[in-house]
Amino acid sequence: MKIKEVTDYLESKYPLWIQEDFDNCGMQCGDKEREVNHVLVCFEVALDVVDEAIALGANLIISHHPLLLRNGLKKIEPTSREGVILFKALENQIAIYSMHTNMDSAIGGGNDVFAQKLGLLQCRVIAPKEECLQKLTVFVPQQYADSVKEALFAVGCGTIGNYDRCSYSCDGVGTFRPSNAAHPFIGNANLNETVKEERIEMLFPAVLQRKIITTIYQVHPYEEPAFDIVRIENLYKNAGLGRIGKLPYKMEIPQFLGYVKEKMEVNHIRYSGDLNHDIKTVAVCGGGGSSLINNAIAMGADAYVTGDIKYHDFFIPDNKMLIADIGHFEGEHFIREIIYGELKENFCNFATTLSVKESLKIFHF
Repeated sequence: MKIKEVTDYLESKYPLWIQEDFDNCGMQCGDKEREVNHVLVCFEVALDVVDEAIALGANLIISHHPLLLRNGLKKIEPTSREGVILFKALENQIAIYSMHTNMDSAIGGGNDVFAQKLGLLQCRVIAPKEECLQKLTVFVPQQYADSVKEALFAVGCGTIGNYDRCSYSCDGVGTFRPSNAAHPFIGNANLNETVKEERIEMLFPAVLQRKIITTIYQVHPYEEPAFDIVRIENLYKNAGLGRIGKLPYKMEIPQFLGYVKEKMEVNHIRYSGDLNHDIKTVAVCGGGGSSLINNAIAMGADAYVTGDIKYHDFFIPDNKMLIADIGHFEGEHFIREIIYGELKENFCNFATTLSVKESLKIFHF
């Protein structure tokens, strides 16, 4: 089995197109065409993780945090942390692949599991993806409508929320006149033609546009298919950062903070807010979630559990909402287990191992 077969499967569930604009998910280095023999899953790529992969005979490392993100690396030399890691990985023919905000945002990803750990019910995405949907309208002879729809469903059209194979159709009449240079499927040169057609409309992720157009030309019976593609403003509510939901029962703040410590297995929480408020509606965001504070307030959260809250950010809610900072790592380290579980459940062709050597070791005194 090739590395690309593994990454293609992961991207089918955690697609790269839902990553944030600043991010760099996917292949960091390596050749997807190589056969995969052992996968090492880690949170952060470090030199000791590469050494671990070498010792195991693993030729694919899958991490949560990308190795190449904000450093602007322009050449690979062993003169920086990233360069040393890349140099050693490439010398040993080890590919590195990262699943960051695509894993955070997707259904079943980091934020969904975060919410599940706190037992949240009726969960919604806090910041659904924007500007990523388009609408296809295509006109097809009625007898070919079903086959064209099936082909478009197969390449990613027609998914809305928890529903797939979604489309809208209405009947109409198409007219055209072929020229002498045409090779019409229906009709004859220089003669007006009238055909009963079906107008089909579907939504699809913008990133699939090239694939959608190619499919139309492959399966549509006409020499010149008639279709429109327009960008729409609808939010893609299936994916996005953060989740908000309801606790199983209302809690006082001291009880809630103890509950969070137990469920998230943390020893320390930095928090701020009016301690007289009860907690029922809770927002969460794994990693650093400062940018979603106002979103959580607007959605009526009684508490927001996240990491990397700066001093002044604690003042933003102005006692409208409790902020609980459990730490960046503490709010998403379990993503390693999600990736590991996906591989163990779906592939038996190679070994999969969770790294025991992570780069950042924080000690409390």
